[in-house]
Amino acid sequence: MLKGSNASATGYKDLSPSQCTELYKTEFMSSYRNLFLTVNHSSNVTYNSTVLWVTRIYARKEMSSGWMCRDSLRNISQGHEYMCDPSRVISGVKSGRPWQMDLGEVGVVEISGCKSEITKEKCKVHFSLGIMIVVICCNLVKAFCMVTVVVRSREPSLVTLGDALDSFLRIPDPTTRGICFADRVFIERLWRLGQRTGPRQWKQKGVQRWSISVSKTRWIACNLFCSISIVTAACLIKMGVKRDGGVWSTDLKSM
Repeated sequence: MLKGSNASATGYKDLSPSQCTELYKTEFMSSYRNLFLTVNHSSNVTYNSTVLWVTRIYARKEMSSGWMCRDSLRNISQGHEYMCDPSRVISGVKSGRPWQMDLGEVGVVEISGCKSEITKEKCKVHFSLGIMIVVICCNLVKAFCMVTVVVRSREPSLVTLGDALDSFLRIPDPTTRGICFADRVFIERLWRLGQRTGPRQWKQKGVQRWSISVSKTRWIACNLFCSISIVTAACLIKMGVKRDGGVWSTDLKSM
């Protein structure tokens, strides 16, 4: 990284401290990456390297501006020391205060500027070409079938439940003739045995709730799987909020 900075200076952009803190406080960097902080440092100690301190930032462990407050760094401003707070650092630098850091053995240094590495954006859309071709072919076949039905079919289509009712009223089904009051129990038990029944008197069985149109087994299975999905999603979102609470500065409501 150091060789790249020395060999191709055009690949880096000089920034002021305020520009540096403002640019690198964001949660996602797309056109900038490696950052050098230039300091005004005077010490009687002779160093073999001009690099005073190096660190790596991992997004899953750090908040967006957490790189300004690594480990036990303390920001020093107007003669007072306090535990480093990125928001106070950014506001202080914007107001013209010196950006100073205590690097432990190195001592207190004042950051006079930054060199930011410019990089090409690498965001792209990834997709499976094979799956895309299959989906397109299926859609073409579906569109062809729909067009064919519209052009060649001369009979009314059965699209909605009303179309089906209209069709059966105009052309009764001979297999169900005479059993208009057949209930679900009859269809499930006697219909399979080939038994037929004639017209019979309608008997009111009390209030018929909509829920009885679905069996208890389906109700239990549906509610069970829905409950599992809701509980799992709630646990995962709780884990995500707890884990990312110290990383992202954007709260969940605004997202």
